[in-house]
Amino acid sequence: MLTEEQITRRVSTPGGTKYYRDQETRDIVDGHTTAMESMAGDIEGLKTICNYPPGDITWFGFKKQIGDSNSAGTPCGNITRLARMKEILGLGGYMVKNDHSRRKLAASDHRKYADDNSAVVFTGADGHYQWGWGVDMWYGRWIENGYIVEAFDDRPIPNHPCVKIPVGSVSASGRCAIDRTNLTLCGYISDDPQFRGGSDDASWDGTWRSLLGMPVSNIPVGTLATYARKNGNMWFANERVAIFIIGALMRVYFHNTDIQAAFVEGVDEQGLHSGGLGAGILYDDNVEWPSRGYNPYWKNSVGIEYGDFTGLLSTTITKSNGQQASVTGIPSFMGLKNWYKSLWIMEEDSLLICTAQKTQSMYVKKIINGELSSLENVNDKVLVGNTPAHAGGSWSYIKEITAKYLSGMPTEDGGSGSTFFGDGYYNPADAEGSVRGSFRLGSAGSGDYAGSCMLHGIYAPSGASADGGAVLCEFTEPFDTELTVPAA
Repeated sequence: MLTEEQITRRVSTPGGTKYYRDQETRDIVDGHTTAMESMAGDIEGLKTICNYPPGDITWFGFKKQIGDSNSAGTPCGNITRLARMKEILGLGGYMVKNDHSRRKLAASDHRKYADDNSAVVFTGADGHYQWGWGVDMWYGRWIENGYIVEAFDDRPIPNHPCVKIPVGSVSASGRCAIDRTNLTLCGYISDDPQFRGGSDDASWDGTWRSLLGMPVSNIPVGTLATYARKNGNMWFANERVAIFIIGALMRVYFHNTDIQAAFVEGVDEQGLHSGGLGAGILYDDNVEWPSRGYNPYWKNSVGIEYGDFTGLLSTTITKSNGQQASVTGIPSFMGLKNWYKSLWIMEEDSLLICTAQKTQSMYVKKIINGELSSLENVNDKVLVGNTPAHAGGSWSYIKEITAKYLSGMPTEDGGSGSTFFGDGYYNPADAEGSVRGSFRLGSAGSGDYAGSCMLHGIYAPSGASADGGAVLCEFTEPFDTELTVPAA
């Protein structure tokens, strides 16, 4: 009788034990394996051609004529790469651990991993549920031939001011949770009371106003920043560069400065998107927000089953009468959900100082290295410039911003909700020397003032409210925020 060894021709290889029925089978399989190995270089070559198509430039972006009130711009740079920016920059959902190691989530469903389709654990063991980019990327903004150009690349942009943005991420749910036992900001999804969101009203558990599974709110940004650091170095709460760069990615993707422009299904003949992500989450009397104490009325789990989806989502909530109500218009940008017009966020590393001229001077941290930023003075910050002046406390619409130190500070106003950037700026015109925090992105009740560039400059840095939340942010390494022209 033949032994198993003789029947299967067992052979130990670096990849493990292989079994062959006979020598002929072994020769055929080994021959195919050798052929595939010889093609590895060709496959990598094809990847290179796809990611770096022939041309003089590799950067991709859009341009808009200076002074043009139309928010839609014109795609420019390497258009083929612009259509592939998601793949090139590795944009999408990730699970990120405290040591900044990360694992890509499946593009079709964030409940699974991309590499082996295994199930994701959202309650802490697998890390934080984040959205980000998988490679270092370079952001640039410059004026050329009467146009303002915004662009990205996965390498320095020659002859133009640009800045390196290390691999990083933000809360994929749009806002993050909190571990109330350990007082740590976290990107976990759980209905356990340990992670109760909103203003932490335990008496609402089990009722129509339950805050279980909701994003955290009503905590001052200085405290949030301290809680974020408990995850380790280079973890932040509401970090301004992350806020700015997400807005820039959206603008380039849609080649539109107004991210609240109406969503347009599909792509054009070049594979490019247009429009924007709509007005944001539904807010009307039906959601009974005042009766909820202006706490969040959507869970962190909303939309995870849609993966890296770009478009509009909806969810269902319970009303005070026990009936169900549909909440629509939730924006999703490649899986980053409810980014604007949900809960306010106050940036942890920028301050506004009111001036005698009724402007606000913006100061920001130039070097992002994980150090906590002062919220009392600007000694650890650099001056960006001054916002537009207002005669009295009032809203206006932003016409232009600056990318200096990746601040996104408004430099000109006078637009409308459907022109230029379409976002609002509130200047309180307070007494000279008054210190104010940089409130961004807007709450559900902010209307069309909300958006990726909106700035509300009225609140002190110590302020907190039920409609103000947190974004957990991280970068893999320290970096300088000044745009410079790369050395030749």
